[in-house]
Amino acid sequence: MKNKIFAVLLISSAAVWFYAIIMRNIAVGNVFEFGTLQFRADLTDEKERTLYSSIVQYAIIGAASYTVVLLSAIAFSATTAKPVKQRGWLLMSMILFFLFVPVEAYCFWLDWKLIGLQYWGTWPLEEFRKALLNRMTALAGLPFIAQLCYFTIPLLIIFKPLKNTASL
Repeated sequence: MKNKIFAVLLISSAAVWFYAIIMRNIAVGNVFEFGTLQFRADLTDEKERTLYSSIVQYAIIGAASYTVVLLSAIAFSATTAKPVKQRGWLLMSMILFFLFVPVEAYCFWLDWKLIGLQYWGTWPLEEFRKALLNRMTALAGLPFIAQLCYFTIPLLIIFKPLKNTASL
């Protein structure tokens, strides 16, 4: 029963986390010229501050929901009945998720800088730009690779490759 509760908590918090990731990426995409890290010249200061505000809000939602996802994934893996090596798809999903925990922790630490700029004091837009560029170029694209892995996990869970058919 505990396992099912943790699974439901994991799925629902992962849906919120995926939503936050997608919406933050859309907001960040509106700040830069398409395909570059050049800031759009046609943005007014008010529009740019609004975009930074939405990026920060989605970062907060993402950090909170990621924490719930991480804790429920640990609890789910600890309460699973069958050994994980009998379920290759589950082992693969766990590896893809837990491998990038340090990357997410570092990115949330960078997001904390943006949150601080948004909510503590009135900072010039140049500070937001520096912090956002630092966040987007962090770890040379590894956060994007992590997102691709995260979006692969539902496919692994649905199609269940590496399923041990001999134990069924």
